[in-house]
Amino acid sequence: MKYYETLYIVKSEFEDDRLNKIQAEVDTYAKKKGGKIVNSYVWGKRRLAYEVDKERYGTFLLLQYGTDNTFTDEFNDWFELHKSVLAYMTIRLDEMPEVKEIRSSTPTETKADSSVKSDKSKQTADVSF
Repeated sequence: MKYYETLYIVKSEFEDDRLNKIQAEVDTYAKKKGGKIVNSYVWGKRRLAYEVDKERYGTFLLLQYGTDNTFTDEFNDWFELHKSVLAYMTIRLDEMPEVKEIRSSTPTETKADSSVKSDKSKQTADVSF
């Protein structure tokens, strides 16, 4: 199996919902073409080295995947047609990338986890003298 990494940049003004939708579209396309997703996550917003489509900032997303059949040319053509993507780059990796923890897909889980943590800290504060 060959492993690839695709870094793509989308417009920085997109909200989390829109980013998740774009990320899901890219992941679905890679799976449809026979790819196995290893990592897919948002790197964050960063200043671009030069303007791309009159944008100075962009949100970077990273996709690492493995595949037996090469579809990088089709993938690159798909990125060219996708209006939300400012720039992209696909490289071949020498070995399988390390699996990283993927962020929670639903914001309600994150809120529930944070409320549990804050409740524990309140309990600790009440117990101490």
